[in-house]
Amino acid sequence: MGICERCGKETDRLYTAFGKKICRECVDSRPKKGTGNSGMTESPQLEMCFSTGINLRKCKKSDKLFGNLYFSHYPGSKGIVGRSINYIVENNGMVAGIIGFSSPPKNYTIFKEYFLGADETMFVINNVFRLTMHEKNLATRVMKLARNTIKQDYKDKYGDTLLGIVTFVEPPRTGALYKADNWDYLGLSQGIRMRRTEFDKIFTKGIQKHIFGYKYKVGK
Repeated sequence: MGICERCGKETDRLYTAFGKKICRECVDSRPKKGTGNSGMTESPQLEMCFSTGINLRKCKKSDKLFGNLYFSHYPGSKGIVGRSINYIVENNGMVAGIIGFSSPPKNYTIFKEYFLGADETMFVINNVFRLTMHEKNLATRVMKLARNTIKQDYKDKYGDTLLGIVTFVEPPRTGALYKADNWDYLGLSQGIRMRRTEFDKIFTKGIQKHIFGYKYKVGK
């Protein structure tokens, strides 16, 4: 099983076409299919994988595949705001999911204490991690690669050196992945939601979530 990089649908078979893994339906619906150099006819080579192991392909938050997997995972979300770096997760040349990082909530007491008062531009929140491929220890391997990759990519894009990463985990999940990756458990959130109106802030009771944090070692 895999995810089509053109339409975002899950399918049991993918074909490689000009650097993308696409489904049978998208292969058949390509413009000018079968004419000229851009319409190369289908051959067994199309099913070959050109990469092995785990790869994180950086993408914009407007990427169709990323958006499809993000909003189907968080259907009530209003999207990603602030700074963000997002990745399509590939495993042996096949789409395996998505992982993303973005600006954390401002003036969040637990985060401020954990990062000793550092500005919010110095750390990010792991705002989405969704795998569509099931394989033993895949999540742990992706997370390790992602937290090492994001540090340099963040520096290259925004010019700031990350101190670390934070995340929220909604029960009944316990955050086993983050525990396995040696993140620190920071406690439970207050479970209060804030919504801004034109004239005021409205607070409502929500779900308390587990909070985890990861600090990069100095000099690494």
